[in-house]
Amino acid sequence: MHKSETRVRILTGSVLVALFALSMWLGPVTRILFFYAMIWFGAREMSDALNKMGVHSTPWVARILAFVLAVLFLLRDETVFHLSAILLTIMITMLIGLFRRTRVIDLTASLSICFYPVAFYLAFCYLAVQPDEVLYPVVGITLFTVSFCDGFAYFFGRWFGRHKLCPSISPKKTVEGAVSGTVLGTASAVLVWLILNAFGFTIPLYVYLIASFLCTLFDQLGDLCASAIKRQAGIKDFSNLLPGHGGVIDRMDSFSFAMPIAFLVLALFHAL
Repeated sequence: MHKSETRVRILTGSVLVALFALSMWLGPVTRILFFYAMIWFGAREMSDALNKMGVHSTPWVARILAFVLAVLFLLRDETVFHLSAILLTIMITMLIGLFRRTRVIDLTASLSICFYPVAFYLAFCYLAVQPDEVLYPVVGITLFTVSFCDGFAYFFGRWFGRHKLCPSISPKKTVEGAVSGTVLGTASAVLVWLILNAFGFTIPLYVYLIASFLCTLFDQLGDLCASAIKRQAGIKDFSNLLPGHGGVIDRMDSFSFAMPIAFLVLALFHAL
């Protein structure tokens, strides 16, 4: 990567971090708006990727469903309303599509965007309306683990990588990079524990370590899944929306797999 490209990547990343931090500070509505922007652009990127595979999809089904669910999250409505919104969206989409004689494969492609990437980003919207004692431990574990795992996997893989991890999907990834990312990403839990403990969060360190370890695994799985989709679509990046990073899905592939795991582990250990 050239120095100019590195500077652009750092600048874009800094702006994203600043926007994310601002949305976290301002409250649930701005948090949901931040994540819904990801849904809006991520749905378009996945639709374009599917179209390059020879199917004709639309991002609008996923965008509309996500909007309805995001509003319901803000209103704190019962789960039955969330489920009803999902089922109604699927039924209406199928009825309109089939009466218009849309190919079943195209109809399925449009619905699939609701599941990836939109369902993963909706998990962020759900997290956004949770109280601080839930929000900050999950966000802290996810951000630190993914950042440490991806950063060290990249540098250790570049310097010491000898054995390819998944050459048919992502030729640059190595076993050495994956192992170092897993070890050091898990170790970042100690830093998260120290920071949050200073602010009064009393979750045991071993819970953070378990959550971080599993996050490193799903972080790398998320990256590989996105790479597999891009390879089938014949594209390098999902879009050029974020200079130096590609598209929203390129930037969020790891986070979207890791965050639900952090949430689940902390909930299972009754830490939230």
